[in-house]
Amino acid sequence: MSAPRRLPGISMTVAPPPPVAALPRMDVAAFVGFASTGPLHLPVAVESPAEYAAVFGGDAPLAWDVQTNAPVLACLGAAVRLFFANGGARCWVTRVARNAALEAAAGRSALPAAPLATSNRFAIPGVLALPAAGGACVAADAIARCEGSWSDAVRLDTALQRTGFLLDDWQAADSPASHFTFTTLQPLAAGDLLELGDDASTCAYALVERTRAAVLAGGPLEVAVHLCAAFELEQAATSPSPSAATAEIAGLLGAGPALWLDAGTLQLGLPVSDQLAPGQWVRVVDAAGVAWLRIDEIDRSPAFEGSPPASSTTAVLATVLGPVWRELGALLPPAIAHPTRAQRLALDLRATAADGSDQRLPGLALSPAASGSFWEQQDDASWFLPPDDASGVARTLAPRFPIAPDSAAAPPLAWLPLGVQPLFGAGVGALPAAGTALERDGLSLFASDLFIDPALAADAVDDLADHAELVRIISPQRRPLLGMHAMLGVDVGGLYNEASLLALPDAIHLGWRRRAIDATPPLAPDAVPAPPQWARHRGACVAVGDLPELAGPDFGNFIDSDTRRLATPTLTGPAGEVRPGSYRLAWSDSEPGADYVLTQAGSADFGDEAEIFRGAGTQAVVSLQRDGVYHYRVLAEHGDDRSAPSDPVTVLVRAEDWEQLDADVASVATEPHWLAIHRAALRLAAAGGDLLAVLAMPRHFRTAQALRYAQRLRGVQQPPAVVDALAFTAREARALSYGALYFPWLQCASADTAGAIVIVPPDGVATGILAARAAGRGAWIAAANEPMSQVVALTPLVADRDRQALQDAQINLLRDDPRGFFTLSADTLSQDDATTPINVRRLLILLRRIALQRGATWVFEPNGPALRRAVQRGFGELMKLLFDRGAFAGATPEQSFQVVTDDSLNTPEDVDAGRFIVELRVAPSLPMRFIAVRLAQSGGQARVAEETS
Repeated sequence: MSAPRRLPGISMTVAPPPPVAALPRMDVAAFVGFASTGPLHLPVAVESPAEYAAVFGGDAPLAWDVQTNAPVLACLGAAVRLFFANGGARCWVTRVARNAALEAAAGRSALPAAPLATSNRFAIPGVLALPAAGGACVAADAIARCEGSWSDAVRLDTALQRTGFLLDDWQAADSPASHFTFTTLQPLAAGDLLELGDDASTCAYALVERTRAAVLAGGPLEVAVHLCAAFELEQAATSPSPSAATAEIAGLLGAGPALWLDAGTLQLGLPVSDQLAPGQWVRVVDAAGVAWLRIDEIDRSPAFEGSPPASSTTAVLATVLGPVWRELGALLPPAIAHPTRAQRLALDLRATAADGSDQRLPGLALSPAASGSFWEQQDDASWFLPPDDASGVARTLAPRFPIAPDSAAAPPLAWLPLGVQPLFGAGVGALPAAGTALERDGLSLFASDLFIDPALAADAVDDLADHAELVRIISPQRRPLLGMHAMLGVDVGGLYNEASLLALPDAIHLGWRRRAIDATPPLAPDAVPAPPQWARHRGACVAVGDLPELAGPDFGNFIDSDTRRLATPTLTGPAGEVRPGSYRLAWSDSEPGADYVLTQAGSADFGDEAEIFRGAGTQAVVSLQRDGVYHYRVLAEHGDDRSAPSDPVTVLVRAEDWEQLDADVASVATEPHWLAIHRAALRLAAAGGDLLAVLAMPRHFRTAQALRYAQRLRGVQQPPAVVDALAFTAREARALSYGALYFPWLQCASADTAGAIVIVPPDGVATGILAARAAGRGAWIAAANEPMSQVVALTPLVADRDRQALQDAQINLLRDDPRGFFTLSADTLSQDDATTPINVRRLLILLRRIALQRGATWVFEPNGPALRRAVQRGFGELMKLLFDRGAFAGATPEQSFQVVTDDSLNTPEDVDAGRFIVELRVAPSLPMRFIAVRLAQSGGQARVAEETS
């Protein structure tokens, strides 16, 4: 249904006030995973579940879980919703999938590892496009605003607005005339498309090139136009029939033979996709030139031609009916040589979703040169790019129109709405696209490279940040970072990442594979008993006993002379798998006047055969909502004569093309990818020093598997015995303190369906609680013992005897309690006791941000005693603020923190080299040990490092 109209008046949107800037913000999260819509590998900031849904849509379907007989959905959306439900206020979301940019960065442009994400293409009903570079008209089209199968159900329609006006002084400006001038009182602007004449007979389209205001106020406007194209509506007697032609339908049918049956009826000579719909164009070339037929009606028949006959009703033979316009070139037709009236044209676009809701773009100009044209729309990849300037103008996160211009194609000179009606019609769907939905989503191969920038995959912690800066900023072939590493571009003033939490909810799927077609037993249908008249006279005769098996009338017996067997019809049905719903079965015509009986069976011997259609038609639509294998056959009847049954047709009905891997298979095939993604997240967090990776484990894990996985993830190479070459080196061991592991999964109340339960990983809830704790009390406060919102149960249940082992492994165990659901530990994966508590790591991240933020103000100050005093005073005040809020242990500030700038750090050699070092020594509130955060300024750059004393 249409969106409600706005009431008259002024509406105001009140933006939330910015947070107090005394301390850097620590409640912003980053989520990376799979979504239905939205830009790929481009972080987008959202501040509510509604904003997330507007950009990234619903939860993306991935595969079918044969164990639970339910679909496997992406976890990203659920994680983000739970983040907000548990106190989160702002997060950055990055949708990842396999696309051309990812494969190019990996050097696989010529041979991708798996099918790439693609955008659906839509024909613009009733509209032709005139190429800007010249040449013949083509059917106009556009693409979905982003990649994926989400737009499969979208239907696009058009309506035309005409504004008529009078014109005077029509004159040719060149010869042969294609440029003209005239005057009019109608306000016009460069780029406006005008229609001269009448599309019910002869019409021409002209594009306004320039206008000049009248000398006197209120006088006529002087207008110069360029004639683009002219057409003549073909009348019934214009074209001889039948006559041969060549027909082409963009995106559906290549050039092939066709036959004019009359001026508005064209029989296509080749099978065409069953997705052919009214509103699309057929380009016809015949002896008279080029014509365009707008499809208003379609007469479909099954494609029985070929050897063997086509077995799929997704390809049909079609006869199309509709008005036909002949191209007349770019010269003004004699019928309108001296126009006195014209019409300014504008286009309305309507896109209707599967649920019946629609979105509209009204009054679009039909040339890219005009203001307010369709080409001002942008795809998601362009719309959500951060602005190049410092204006800070935020993009709207309201639902966007689902169709956009193809940015990879040159804009046309103009769209010509030759076949557009004043009112909207039924609309057309997306043009056929190769591949399953999951392949077109770019997710058919679950692998770690979906989440990791290929250029940074092998980088160690100490090298990653510099290499990322080279790829993103410095290199002449610079490009945006991909996967989770795209988050490195989300910074605050170029100092640190705005997000301080990182979650990857979709990193722990089991993976999937194409569902194998189950072997069906050979069809052995029981013979249909012969009709009595094949063996005896129809009249009152002596009974002949049981009828023998007969293939036709037995004229060796005394039977009626007109007894006969009808010709056996040929039955066709869908090829391959079909989705639950409706599909078409069709059969050849046995003879005029025959009726047909279609039967369905679930067993190969047709023992449970049941009649599902009887009538004179040659096709039937079958509706089934359950997976299964179904067998069909049809026979013809005429009076009491009939045919033999057709050869059986088998239809396989399945809800999904892909099935989730078995857990045992995934433990071998997919576990290396889980480890690679999690290790990459820890390296990313440690390289920048400003993220905490909140990690989960696969849903099927039990205690033993969780302990084993945590051990592998925390493993550090001990040369010369290197068990896992991809494990952290000794120099990288500090990265373990930048991640936390949570277990088990959660059962949560669905936000979409009342009473429904969804099972989700715990990282969304954990991230929301960490963000809420940071915003409410401070990042240095442990985020444990905090009740979880919307959680109703845990899965799997963890036995009491296993809790100690999980705690010792530094896995944060979620537990139920009479008060609700809590995590009663808050540990990182660190092998150093000093940085094991999450709140310590978060405090150090905060101190690093403070050091960078405040240090930037002193970068170009003279290196002398005044600078030392200013730094001592500035950092001292901040440390005192943190002390007062309980960030440090110790009874006094002196016992809790130290700001060191003396000669022990800043030697004369440092001063001569232009280097200044400040060391912040703090005793976090849990471990009673001093940890030093050192800020070194040298040559306009500031670097932060931490040390444990």
